[in-house]
Amino acid sequence: MKTNIKNALKSSRRYSLGVLAAGVAMSASAQQALQTPQTESNGNNSLPEISVSAGKNDAKNISKSVVRNDAASLPTSVTVIERAEIDRTNVGRDISDLLRRVPGIMAHTLDQGDIGNSIKMRGFFSSSHGADTAVYVDGVPQNVPSSAINHGMNDMSWLTPEMIDSIEVIKGPFSALYGDQNRAGAVNITTRNVAENSIGITVGSQGTKRLNAVLSGKSGPIQSLIVADLYKTDGFRDNSDGRRGSIFIKESMIYGDSLWALRAAYQKADWNAAGFLNVNDLRSGKVSDTQRDPTAPPLWGDSRRSSLVLSRAPASGAEGLRVSGYVEDYQRRRATGASTTALNVAEDDRRIMGARSVYDMLFGDKAALSIGADIRRDVGSAINQNWPNSLPGANYTFDQDLDLVTYGVFAQGQYKPVESLKLLAGLRLDSFDYDITNRKLPAASLSYKQSVATPKFGIVWTPVSSLDLFANSGSGFRSPGQSELSPSGSLGPLGASGGTAFPDLKPSKVTSYDFGFNLRPTSRWRMSAATYHTVNDSEIAQIAPNVFGPVGNTTRDGWEIDSSYDITADFSVYGSFGRIIRAHINSAAPGTASDLSVPRDTYKAGAAYSTPFAAGKLLFNADAYFISGVPYFSGTPLVKSYSRPYSRYDLRGTYSIGKFDWTAAFVLQPHQYSSEVAVGSTAALLIDPVAKTQVNLSMRYRF
Repeated sequence: MKTNIKNALKSSRRYSLGVLAAGVAMSASAQQALQTPQTESNGNNSLPEISVSAGKNDAKNISKSVVRNDAASLPTSVTVIERAEIDRTNVGRDISDLLRRVPGIMAHTLDQGDIGNSIKMRGFFSSSHGADTAVYVDGVPQNVPSSAINHGMNDMSWLTPEMIDSIEVIKGPFSALYGDQNRAGAVNITTRNVAENSIGITVGSQGTKRLNAVLSGKSGPIQSLIVADLYKTDGFRDNSDGRRGSIFIKESMIYGDSLWALRAAYQKADWNAAGFLNVNDLRSGKVSDTQRDPTAPPLWGDSRRSSLVLSRAPASGAEGLRVSGYVEDYQRRRATGASTTALNVAEDDRRIMGARSVYDMLFGDKAALSIGADIRRDVGSAINQNWPNSLPGANYTFDQDLDLVTYGVFAQGQYKPVESLKLLAGLRLDSFDYDITNRKLPAASLSYKQSVATPKFGIVWTPVSSLDLFANSGSGFRSPGQSELSPSGSLGPLGASGGTAFPDLKPSKVTSYDFGFNLRPTSRWRMSAATYHTVNDSEIAQIAPNVFGPVGNTTRDGWEIDSSYDITADFSVYGSFGRIIRAHINSAAPGTASDLSVPRDTYKAGAAYSTPFAAGKLLFNADAYFISGVPYFSGTPLVKSYSRPYSRYDLRGTYSIGKFDWTAAFVLQPHQYSSEVAVGSTAALLIDPVAKTQVNLSMRYRF
């Protein structure tokens, strides 16, 4: 089978030209569509969207006792972010800002460029690269196995808010539909099929500029959507500027009982990075919070990415076949400091192809079943090269040619033996077929074949219609990384002698348990809480700045509670609190870090209010976010300390009048010598200083 996949890949290595050609064809179709009169809806020139009915209900008001195949019916903590919330969220450089309101989630922006999107939950904290959470967009996995930057990092930087229809956040490894890196949980993103035409302009502090255009229309049975985006920032600190451009084109149509969609996306970006700063140097005045890392040459990065995705879903209803097939070209480099004169440049160069299918079935209101399979192949290289004096040198940390194939099959079912009780069971079986050529230590090259099974079990008891009590037991996994299977030793030239491969290494598994409740005392008031216990074997964590390695088995315990209340139809408030009781390395060696750098306490609160004003409408949004109790280890020998608390306040107001939306957004981050990411070192605490205030002004014209 792998030979057939290889042959298919060879015939598609020039598919980037195909993506471009498809984009031109789609663009032409969309241009024709824009000439077609659009349907009037409530006085606005907006089209009714093609959509699948399943998953479009208000998940906040659905009892978990209901039998369905979507994420909201899982017996665990699930948050569904719909389009209205996306529209009112501050999104800066990092698309994961869309997740900031989700209880227990840490999602942040660093002045280090597009180095992966951090999504942290349930005590998992893989620096800024998001390697703990499985992320899918339209059925396409976003985590990059054996990435040169960090194994399993997820990269959503090609997305903009205008492309997204909804986001599902599933806490814990309790859904069998998601595979590699589904340890802290999973995020499932669905893109839009059509939107209202608009042009938007944003200017802000730190030289921020953004130009966005949305073009959508209908020609016969085909609905078209084009989203183009240009973004630029000078950054808060020296050498933290960045540029990014992307285009997203999607054609959708209903044919028979199927909704077919073809989308193409292209992104190009480059950035400079300021690096981390020593807190002691900041406090002494040796450096200021706007300066870059003085112990390394200027840091930088760049990327280019193109993809083509074909998908099929049921045209209506929750039952039927969902299929996604995709091809992608992925290139990314990141330079980090090796010394005061040298860089380490991590580079990924991949051709990716894969497919995923899920068949959903309902058996009245008593049972539901999802069965499916997925396959993915990554072919390319992962390289970390030393650049003395900022020029490519002869020494490498690693240089590997990768051919990584993963196959997965899964099933998940729900059953109600009685009206007040629902049971869930799921199982994934994933197999790995890897060929790794180690160009630095050829003797460490290997072929790798292993499998992993991850079962899931859950139960929901609904003693009264307004209360669901749930409990789960589930396993997740991460695939082994290239540096574990084929270690490359210390910095040195290619073709060196020595080296050992580890073909018998088992995939790392996580086992998690949680229980909690969802309470709906009234139609306006919702409350939920959950507590969890998680054990992860052979975890990879950040053990030094920009250095990741295995730390052995880890244990996490914690709990979360959240509540929201709709005071009126136009005024709502929410609040949440999360506490991590333990995030511990079980067998830490003497003199090493024993705790993981995760915050003990996370607080969130906010409100949204809208009201008619003059001839238009005002929408206000306020969000507060606070973390504290982040442990770190520094000194010789290592001593445990805690970084300063961090807080962030987002304020946003939009006035819509006629075809114009005028928006002012403010971000306040008042704590000095504090940031969302704290890294311990033998020297001291290292942080990424942030601007105390940010201001963005936007105008959008809808047509």
